[in-house]
Amino acid sequence: MFSRKIAIPTSLTRIYHTCFYRFAQLLVRIIFGTTVRIRVTGREHLPKSGPYLLICNHISHFDPGILAAVMWRQMSWVVALDMFAHPVGDFFFTSIDSIPVDRQESDRKAVREILRRLKQGRAVGIFPEGGIRAGETSILGGQPLDENVGAIAQLGQVPIVPAFVLGTDKLYAKRNWWFRTTLDFRFGPAIPLSTDPALDNKAVRRDITQRAEVAWHQLAGELRTEFDLQPDDFPKTAQERWSEAARIETELKSH
Repeated sequence: MFSRKIAIPTSLTRIYHTCFYRFAQLLVRIIFGTTVRIRVTGREHLPKSGPYLLICNHISHFDPGILAAVMWRQMSWVVALDMFAHPVGDFFFTSIDSIPVDRQESDRKAVREILRRLKQGRAVGIFPEGGIRAGETSILGGQPLDENVGAIAQLGQVPIVPAFVLGTDKLYAKRNWWFRTTLDFRFGPAIPLSTDPALDNKAVRRDITQRAEVAWHQLAGELRTEFDLQPDDFPKTAQERWSEAARIETELKSH
């Protein structure tokens, strides 16, 4: 199995990571700023300093790059280990100082690295659904949020900031690149750990996990109401988006 060691950066490598991260942010803003409409709400909820754990739903391969681009603060992103398998992926994700995690097993090394960075006062971003999800396989579709999210928050003694993305799955259909489709990114208020003395560590973890899950559903509901979103605006699989695009193209040719 492919494996990768986590290197502890020196002052020079930190400068390199920061410069590369900012360059990647700028590149994404230029590319997507000219091809789609990005609508960001709730950015005032993002802490300007101090450690926190950002959690976001995952509906397409475009999510991480655009999410990082709409956030001014440099994040430590948790990235699936298999994304490092290709030399290009290894170079890119190493250059932005991301944290590799093996999703096939309990990766204690990754957890230790996440906690180390939180202790340094850094913000860490994760996609806790364990991959790209839509419909019944997603948390929005009824799946529970992994309690490991609450465990990391409790061990790191940090709040959770929920983020919700909609629309990036539409980019699987080429025609949407030409019609400036709207992508929504919404951030919710930070969710603090419970200070109830009656709760033990396990209960604290369960409590913040449940509140984070509720917050995700609230963010989705707020977007639906505020922008009058329709069912087609909510996540679908790449295959469904490709099928829709093919159907539309066929209809246009028949007229």
